[in-house]
Amino acid sequence: MHGTNAVVLLTLVVTGLALGDWLPVRWVALAGGHDAINGLHRVLGLAFVLAALVVLAALWRGTVWLAATLARFRRGDVRWVGAYFRALLRPARAPAPWHDGWFDPLERLVLALLLSVTVVVGVSGVYLYFLPSAPLWVFLVAIRAHVYGAWLLLALLAVHILAGLGVLPTHRGLARAMFGDGTVPAATAHRLWPGWAARKQAAPEADGARERRG
Repeated sequence: MHGTNAVVLLTLVVTGLALGDWLPVRWVALAGGHDAINGLHRVLGLAFVLAALVVLAALWRGTVWLAATLARFRRGDVRWVGAYFRALLRPARAPAPWHDGWFDPLERLVLALLLSVTVVVGVSGVYLYFLPSAPLWVFLVAIRAHVYGAWLLLALLAVHILAGLGVLPTHRGLARAMFGDGTVPAATAHRLWPGWAARKQAAPEADGARERRG
């Protein structure tokens, strides 16, 4: 699913850039022209929104859990972010800070922004697809929300890709999970999600101890 999302979003980004005249005219012509690109962008965008709604409805418990997790910010999160950047700039001296969640505070922030902006771009895109009768200012708000939201989404996706490539010292080994078989090396897991990794490591040991006692 992650790979499918990446391909769809990349296609929407490229076609959106073409529609905004950010790509060379020759490239647009080779892709079939402005009308063909516009049609692909509209249909693919609508399909993406509909598919997302189906997935969210089917996995509503996970959706509620994810929303609650991303909305949970603690007082120490700001200190954690500072410690993380110190570890990023001086990995040999400052280890990655510890946290106990599925996502670290910075991940939660980026993911919350990413999903929120995706909703804005998706809703505005659906409105622009159907263009119901409304005052001109509604159309102007929708088009600006779609365009500016798309640029912000592009920036957030760049951050997401940078982390996934494993370029950052704290994220080395993550590319295998993002673009490979989905597994995360133990060292990477303990570095990025120390609390979660410790719980996962302790669970088999506890099961083994119960079996030995039994």
